[in-house]
Amino acid sequence: MARKRFLPKYVSAFTDRHGKTRHRFRKTGSPFNGEYFQSGLGTDEFRAEYKRFLDPNAKPAPASKTRWKPGTIGYLRDQYFAVPTRLGPTTITQQKVSAVIDDFCEGREDRRVDQVRFHHLDAIIAKKMIKTVKDTSFGQRKVGGIHAARKLRKELIRLFAFAKKLRMIKDNPAEETEQVKQPRKNSSKGFHSWTEAEITQFRGTHALGTRERLAMELILWTDQRRSDVVTMGMAQTRDGCIPVVQEKTGAKLWLPMAPQLVEAIVAMPSKYSSPFCFLVTNRGKPFTPASFGNFFRSACDEAGLKHCSAHGLRKATLRRMAELEMPNKTMKSVSGQERDETLAEYIRDANQKKLAASAIERLSAWERGEVDAKAVNDE
Repeated sequence: MARKRFLPKYVSAFTDRHGKTRHRFRKTGSPFNGEYFQSGLGTDEFRAEYKRFLDPNAKPAPASKTRWKPGTIGYLRDQYFAVPTRLGPTTITQQKVSAVIDDFCEGREDRRVDQVRFHHLDAIIAKKMIKTVKDTSFGQRKVGGIHAARKLRKELIRLFAFAKKLRMIKDNPAEETEQVKQPRKNSSKGFHSWTEAEITQFRGTHALGTRERLAMELILWTDQRRSDVVTMGMAQTRDGCIPVVQEKTGAKLWLPMAPQLVEAIVAMPSKYSSPFCFLVTNRGKPFTPASFGNFFRSACDEAGLKHCSAHGLRKATLRRMAELEMPNKTMKSVSGQERDETLAEYIRDANQKKLAASAIERLSAWERGEVDAKAVNDE
């Protein structure tokens, strides 16, 4: 364990199933991200590999189809990754899915796919449910949990379905695994949906004219992910709308600019904004999704809202629309979501008492003959 402290930057170490220590290069955005070192730590050959991995102009050698023996998990992964669109429609989705599969395969590459059974995968998925803290190039971050376990199971089903297509296996063991369910004692609703009091509290801490305030208003009034918020700027606006092509889904949206959002934009000092980005860093550069996440995390902590997040603010926007009884189609026109099931996960914190009162009031009016059934349905 002590030796890990002296590993070069972006290098991680692990012990494979044979007890051998292996080293891997981990740098987001690098073409060598995920590459294994072929030489031993501390050798001249290792230093040469490391230098090549750090070179922004170097290109990885074409992946060898015989790097892993046919029939092994490593071979399956290489075949699966050969066509990136198998992982998802956009680059960001492909990166997230490849990270999940890489994590599963690490240390298991030489294991035969036809020897994997559902109970093996059940044990791996169960382990993923346990939250831990992991050291990364961006510092420590929490990994694991029920959502990570569900994502892992979903991607394993897809990976082993591909193995079945390749006739490496007859049956998909991942399909036989147990569905990931939240223990009752620790029931979780995912990211906390901001309340109106919490929105007011944040505004009370971060006044108009601050980047923190504009960041909050951008998310609240566009209902978009941080990867899309960081690309928004005045130069892109048309007829009072912000055009968005969601990086994750590819959905194309036109989002009207609410007066509250315009007020926050106008109040921003020019040094903290540019024509192409509403928000920039202290160096005048656009935020990356990761740096924006860290920035907004600090803003929430400063406001005493450690349990709140950017994603939870998106949920608050949909909660508001649900409480105003807007139909699903209207809500999806803002959020860009396509499935009602996904939307339901976001709006389950809507004010049930208020919605129920409205429903009974409308039913009562219908029975008294004050409105007809069609009018009730059209509302």
